[in-house]
Amino acid sequence: MGHSDKRRIGAWLKDLREKQYIEWIYDPKDFAEKTKPAIYYIGINGVRWLKTLENEDGTEYRYLPDEVRKRYRESTRSRTYIDRCLLLADCCIEFETQTSNSNNSLTFTYQTEADYLDPDSRYHFLLESELIHPHLCCMSRNAGDKGTTTKQYLIEVFDATLPRYRLSKRLKQCVQFLEEEDEEWKAEMKTNSLPIFLFVCPRTTDVIYAKRRARSLLADIWDDDERGDIFLRFATVDALKSKGCTAQIWERA
Repeated sequence: MGHSDKRRIGAWLKDLREKQYIEWIYDPKDFAEKTKPAIYYIGINGVRWLKTLENEDGTEYRYLPDEVRKRYRESTRSRTYIDRCLLLADCCIEFETQTSNSNNSLTFTYQTEADYLDPDSRYHFLLESELIHPHLCCMSRNAGDKGTTTKQYLIEVFDATLPRYRLSKRLKQCVQFLEEEDEEWKAEMKTNSLPIFLFVCPRTTDVIYAKRRARSLLADIWDDDERGDIFLRFATVDALKSKGCTAQIWERA
């Protein structure tokens, strides 16, 4: 909200909780829980408020009805789902911070799954894909002396509870997308380059397994000279949390 005074922010959060615009996951009576930051989510009056928001031109509501209805289930979300959302939110905050600190030389734009549900979203066509539904879509623009370089990233978070066979299937679907839907991607995004998949794995052992599996899948499509591994990159949750998603943490397949 642009305030540096934590006491004011705390007072506002308390007021919003009392009015049921937001709720929290926090137990002030539990000593162990008191040492952890509170996790906030939208409350019932907050959801009702979202329903009333219109676009700037006043022609229609800002949020899709189906997307707003999902917010009534926030209090029942699993810890795995919550951790994934917080991780993706950290990525979005970092993109915005990097953009504001770069003096327009390096900019990031992004859209979450909820964002590209909107028919006006540039990534909306991904909803029709039977292969991928990335958790986060990001585009970077780097304005250098030799011109502007644009790259597209599709971020997937592998939950700690995800079985290996499903992780393998997700990797296979991403590789299939690069092979079978590459022309559609280029046409929709008006680009000649393919997206780079960034996979966030819960543990180092998962990174090792995923890289080995990805190499096997890529070998069936690309020759070594074509370097198909540049389209799949991997990092652990701990590396992303400690160094950030824009740091040099991503390992090629």
